Order: sequence, then structure tokens, then C-alpha cells
Amino acid sequence: ETSEVVKEESNSNENEADLNAEKVEKTDSEEKMKVENGADEIISEEKKKPKMKTKTVQNPLEVTSSKKGFSAKELQEAWERENAMISTDKLIKDRLMAKNAVEEYVYDMRDKLYTKLEKFVSESDKDVYLSELSKTENWLYDEGENCQKQVYIDKLVELKKVGDRIMLRYNENEGRQGVLNILGSSLVHTRKVLDLIKNKDEKYDHLSEEDIKTLAEKDQEFQTVFNDFCNKAASQKLHEDPLITVAQINLKRKEFEDKCYPILNKPKPKVEPPPVPAEELKRRKRAR
Repeated sequence: ETSEVVKEESNSNENEADLNAEKVEKTDSEEKMKVENGADEIISEEKKKPKMKTKTVQNPLEVTSSKKGFSAKELQEAWERENAMISTDKLIKDRLMAKNAVEEYVYDMRDKLYTKLEKFVSESDKDVYLSELSKTENWLYDEGENCQKQVYIDKLVELKKVGDRIMLRYNENEGRQGVLNILGSSLVHTRKVLDLIKNKDEKYDHLSEEDIKTLAEKDQEFQTVFNDFCNKAASQKLHEDPLITVAQINLKRKEFEDKCYPILNKPKPKVEPPPVPAEELKRRKRAR
């Protein structure tokens, strides 16, 4: 009996579940139909509405500036103020450049006096000049902090009066031997040519007696000059001003070469072949 009751309850539950499922399906179907009908109604309504045409209308806008422009006088004053500022900036820049030039010279010369220029100034002169450089350096950061451009220029000129002389001694010593060697080479070359002429070398047999005389005289004259230059160079003290300068030596070398080299380089005259005798010309024609 108990099993029969259970079966009846089970059958009853299954029937109830089937009924519920049918209700859900019916409800979903009804909802779907409503949605579709609603969409059809919306589409039908849109078809009934008349199409609207759009038209663009351009309305001109007036723009009025309320800001007042500059007058001619105001523009002129602004231009003058700008030029004044530019001029002021340039004056400041030039003044600082002049000041920096003095400062750089002080540092540079002080360093060189202990290095490459040390031999070209006496100990007493070096001490005096170093003292002057130190005074100038202190002045730059004290009374000379904000001086006019010309003040710095004048200060640099004063320092260079001594410094340039020391630099001149150094530069002359560096270049002296080189230019002496060039002058000596020119003299040696001329003397070799004179020896060839003396030995009747045919390379120079076209030179006239006057040419040979000029070469001999200039060789002797400038050999004396060269010896004098060499003696002065040998006795030159490094810390003293030069007894001879590179420019003087070059000037003498040019003078010597201008006199001698045109003779040394004179080309031989062309030798014209002797004319062919008339009989020989006739014979050559017949041979052709």
C-alpha cells in the first residue's frame, strides 16, 4: 500500500511539472508575438511620417575689436626703447669682453713665464712683471670690477708692452736658425755653380763674363753678411732683445736670390741648324 501511494504522488508531480512547462512555453510565445507586433507598428509609423528637408542658412557675423591700436608716437617711442636696450646690451657685452681679455692675458702670461718663456726674461724683470700681473688681477676684482671698456683696453696695452717683448725674443729664437740655413743653402748653391763655371762646364758656357762677375761679387758680399749673422746669432743671449731678426735675414736672402737666381737659371740660347745647300735640296726632291 505504501508503494502505491508513492507511485501516485510521483505521477501527480510529473503531471504538475508538465503543466508548468506548457505555461512557460505559452508565455514566451505570447511575449515574442507582442515584440514582433510592436516592431511592425513602429516601422509602420515611421513610414507614415513625411521626409524632412534640411536647409543651411549662413548669417554673416560682424567682429568688432574693442582693443585700441598704438599711435604713431607710441610706436616710435617703443622702437626707441628697444634700440636703447640693444645698445645697452652691446655696451655691457663689449665691456665684459674687454675685461675678460685682460684677465685671460694675466693668467696666460703668468703660466708662460714659468714654462716656455722662462729663459727669455731675466730673473729681476720676471719678478717685476709677475708683480704687475698680480696687481692687475687684484684690481680686476676690486676697483676694476665695473670700469668702462676703454679702461680695460688701456690696461691690456700696458701689460703687452712688456709681454710682447718677451714673446718676440722667444719667436725670434724659434725661427732664426731656420732662415739662416736657407740663406746658407742659397750661397752654397751659387758657389757650386761658380766652381762648375771655373771648370768649363758646358751647362753654363752660355753665361757672359758680366754674369759670372756678378755671381762672384754677390757671393763674396753676401757670404760676409751671412758670417756676420751667424756670429750675432751665436752671441745672442736669450733674455735680451735680438741682435738680428728673422725679417732682416729673409730680406737679405731675397736680395741675394733676386740678383743671382735669374743668372743661374738663364736658359741656353737655341742653336739654329745650318741652312741646307740648294744642291742638297734638289737631290732630296729627286729622291722622292
